[in-house]
Amino acid sequence: MKSKKISSLKIISSIKEMQKISLNIRKKDTHKISVIPTMGALHEGHLSLIKKAQEKKIITIVTIFVNPIQFDDKKDLTNYPSNLKNDIHKLKSIGVNYLFTPNIKDIYPEGYKTKVVVENLKNHLCGLKRPGHFDGVTSVVLKIFNITLPHKAFFGEKDLQQLVIIKQMVNDLNLPIKVISHPIVREKSGLAMSSRNLRLTANGKKIAPFIYRGLVEAKKEFKRNNKITVKKIINNLKKYYAINNIKHIDYIEVINPRDMSYPLIPRSGDYILTAIKIGKIRLIDNLKF
Repeated sequence: MKSKKISSLKIISSIKEMQKISLNIRKKDTHKISVIPTMGALHEGHLSLIKKAQEKKIITIVTIFVNPIQFDDKKDLTNYPSNLKNDIHKLKSIGVNYLFTPNIKDIYPEGYKTKVVVENLKNHLCGLKRPGHFDGVTSVVLKIFNITLPHKAFFGEKDLQQLVIIKQMVNDLNLPIKVISHPIVREKSGLAMSSRNLRLTANGKKIAPFIYRGLVEAKKEFKRNNKITVKKIINNLKKYYAINNIKHIDYIEVINPRDMSYPLIPRSGDYILTAIKIGKIRLIDNLKF
């Protein structure tokens, strides 16, 4: 038996069973399906995303799958936090209908050869620092879409580049799915909520909030002088980070989110994005100008 019911939450691990359930929901045409893909270790950011998806006559499907092909670092994959029992409790408490937790061997069976590649957009920011990452993301997200057959899919804005790439994939492949984004949910300190925050040391937890505080300072600088160059904003932010013991910067960039282009002079609506390593933990964040 590949599914079990815990209160109103039904847990599915079989791809065929999940597809069958989704097909039946679509045939009845009384409810629509919203899917929220995750890798587990659920936090308040995930839960707010799920709550946004929960409307009248909506069936919510949360997926938990730690996707091995999007990790460029095997240690990062091995150390990725996981607590399925705790995740189930959280999903049950907010009334999620289905949890889909497929096995790796079912998602990537022997002989699997296909990847979904969104050109150009992946060759920036995290894509440069993590080769193959976004190919892994788009491949698994398309599989999740094909299994859960959603009308809507929900993603957080913390992974802004991922969001832009998934929207491009949906558009290019004519998928009948509406991709909906949700603003970053933050801890009281301002740190963007992330499953990786669980791995921060005590000292790392003191330093990490300065990632966001630095972005806020950069935005203030732009608001004071809308003719300031991106180069100056980035240089000033690097100085701010250095003063606050942030030493390992993967990147700081300002981008136009529509096409991932790099303006010389930022405009209202552009985003400043950064990826920072606090110890061994890589954290990303962004802020809209």
